[in-house]
Amino acid sequence: MYNTREILFWLKDFFMGSPVRRHYLEIKKAFETGINSENTTKQIKLLLNHAKLSTDFYGAYSSAVELSDFPVINKNIIKSQYDSFISRTYLKKKVKKNITSGSTGTPLIVYKNNDKYLRHIAENIYLSEIIGYRLGSRLYYLRVWNKLNKKKPLIAFSQNIILEDASDLSDEYFKDLFSRLKNDKSRKSILAFASTLEAFASFLSRNAVKCRNLNINIIISISESLPEEAQKTLNLALSCPVICRYSNIENGFVAQQCINGDGEYHLNQSSFKIELLEMDSDNPVKIGEMGRIVITDLYNFAMPLIRYDTGDIAVLSERSECGNPGPVFKRVEGRKVDFISDTYGRLLSPHVITNTMWKYASEVKQFQFIQKKENEYVLKLNCDNLRFGRDNELIDDLRFFLGPNAKISFEYVSEIPILSSGKRKKIINEAGQLC
Repeated sequence: MYNTREILFWLKDFFMGSPVRRHYLEIKKAFETGINSENTTKQIKLLLNHAKLSTDFYGAYSSAVELSDFPVINKNIIKSQYDSFISRTYLKKKVKKNITSGSTGTPLIVYKNNDKYLRHIAENIYLSEIIGYRLGSRLYYLRVWNKLNKKKPLIAFSQNIILEDASDLSDEYFKDLFSRLKNDKSRKSILAFASTLEAFASFLSRNAVKCRNLNINIIISISESLPEEAQKTLNLALSCPVICRYSNIENGFVAQQCINGDGEYHLNQSSFKIELLEMDSDNPVKIGEMGRIVITDLYNFAMPLIRYDTGDIAVLSERSECGNPGPVFKRVEGRKVDFISDTYGRLLSPHVITNTMWKYASEVKQFQFIQKKENEYVLKLNCDNLRFGRDNELIDDLRFFLGPNAKISFEYVSEIPILSSGKRKKIINEAGQLC
């Protein structure tokens, strides 16, 4: 059922030649029937030739023919040779500018041509539709807002977006939020960083809150991985689906969890060539093994990012459980820099810690786990009663994964600090590069 804002959007697009509709239909077809390999090959060749001819960085690979002939790059490589990645074709053209959060370092500015910008809008519309959110429906957007990211009031109103400041994740804030959601009788959805939603889930768990009359359509988690237990808590307490979306500022919407609830992520192969490479080499991983997510953006010609290492880790499966075409991510494990090691030097996913901590969600409001040395760890806790009374039990649970000789100490804090991106980092590795 179309709403007024949705109708007005598509009318405007129609009078401009339907550029968003064209992208939307391409994306929809790829997700529902599978990608057209011939069209994808043409798009890759078009991008590679453009990059070689119009950028200094890729001009050095003029003899490269196949995608695998190009080097794997990352944010540090781009920053060290920044101007060489910008296409000369677009130097005097109007482009969009996106700034990464800088959660794991200094921010990065990425330029995007207009067709890439329109593709991004179409991706957002389609991916939202298939999980139940329609363009123009009311959306509560929870994040830390500032001058760089805050929408102007008129734009927010026209898009029916409620800008919720999530800089304070205290119980008082969530009580107020819960009250506002309850008093707003309209059909609505929620969009937020995973760390914000995890804090919301912790609040609901600690206060045994359940409400089936909030009229929430869908909750969408973005950025970091949302622990499965937090998803379940939100789902049961608020009686609505909770879906994780894997995206980043540099590229856009890469993958999204299936609405059917099996936890797998459907890949946006219509817009990206997605590779999963070994942790210590640029060889493809075997199916079912963890690997680095490496992306080639097929539509950004203003600043081509070919074989861009996102810094994130995932596990690939050739088939989806729901029957939709194409490979899927069985899991998105999080950022490589968030991985820690046990006392034997074996790599551990950050989910080992987050899943363990959900056993104590009724007592711990926030936590931050830090690996200091190979066998030394610090756990910062924000608790209702200032102290945590189950220290030995928690240490035993953590040592089950970390090893019996793990040295674990506790620090009690009133708040986990916010990064410049507005996120709260739960896992930190200060022991050096372990993977």
